[in-house]
Amino acid sequence: MTEDLLAPLRDPDVRPPRVDLHRAIRTGRRRRRIRNAAVAAVAVLAVTVAIGAVRSRPQAMPADRTPVPLPTSTIAPPLGECTISKDTAPWAKWHPWFVLDDTWRVVVHLEARGTGPVEAVRYVDGAVERIPDVPSRFQLTNVNRAGDFAGVNGKVERGWVYRDGRFRALTLPKGATHLALTDINEAGDLLGAVDLGNPMGYEAVVWPGGRPDRPRMLKAPAGHVARATGIAWDGLIVGELVRGDVVTPYLWHPDGTGEPLPVPPEVGGKVEVTGLTGDWAVGSGVRWNIRTRHADAINGLSRRWAVVDMYGRVYGETDTPEHRQAVWVNGTLQPVPDQFEGRTARPEAVRDDGRQLFGWSLPDNSPVRWDCG
Repeated sequence: MTEDLLAPLRDPDVRPPRVDLHRAIRTGRRRRRIRNAAVAAVAVLAVTVAIGAVRSRPQAMPADRTPVPLPTSTIAPPLGECTISKDTAPWAKWHPWFVLDDTWRVVVHLEARGTGPVEAVRYVDGAVERIPDVPSRFQLTNVNRAGDFAGVNGKVERGWVYRDGRFRALTLPKGATHLALTDINEAGDLLGAVDLGNPMGYEAVVWPGGRPDRPRMLKAPAGHVARATGIAWDGLIVGELVRGDVVTPYLWHPDGTGEPLPVPPEVGGKVEVTGLTGDWAVGSGVRWNIRTRHADAINGLSRRWAVVDMYGRVYGETDTPEHRQAVWVNGTLQPVPDQFEGRTARPEAVRDDGRQLFGWSLPDNSPVRWDCG
């Protein structure tokens, strides 16, 4: 990525995310999102798509917003072999200033044109749309398959969602001073957390799709804090209840009620829910099916980072000293190539069907992709 292109984005209050959201939400005071933080949630992803015609003015997305459940089963299918190659997606140079949806069909990045204002650029199946009038110091956090995208400003005290051709400000719950955004579902329901002064950290909130002026706090028993990581197509939410040093994986229903998620007895230590794809949630050494409530212990993968696809396959690093890349499928570990042209390569993101992974080769940070199956 070239410094002259990103220079207009370099601002004391506009920084690439570098802080783990869960740690930020636990400790309070400075926060951000799922694997990155400080102010902008960015899932570092890329996909190779031919660039189509450019629309000069923003338009409402024609995409269908009807929630559609993703395929699921209790037994994940094999992944197949994975090959690694250089990723040449046109937006790769904008890392970490872009996000894309779980299907990798919709991509949004920020672009500064000369010394002018920053624009949002949205790709949908290769067609490109430039969106002007981006809020000041806007940082992308999330996008869904309908093309709705959200973000916060550099000081994380304001947030917006772009939907139906315009930016709308997120109303903060009374008493909230800062916010973090963690996920958005197909219906546009936006999941996040706000600072209400609780010493245990940020508290989970939902902005319903199309009603950013009506935030809804997630319910938590007295003395507990609710924090949430993922929201499913039908409004089911996964996260944790926190009370002191006790962390309980939790599932909230669309009506606001909730229940603890089971933890296999052989899994020790604190168990947090770190991701959700389709009907599968993943956390610290555990995979859950949120429909059946069944929980499986993930053996052989490090608890530091894991991503689950819509079939329940879990991607991460082995818990060996070498930290090799692997995918966990029904209790079996399958290696994933982690060398590219003599350099170490590490995945950062997984497409929802597991057919593609995206990451970087080190130490030059060149974008690479894995094609699997």
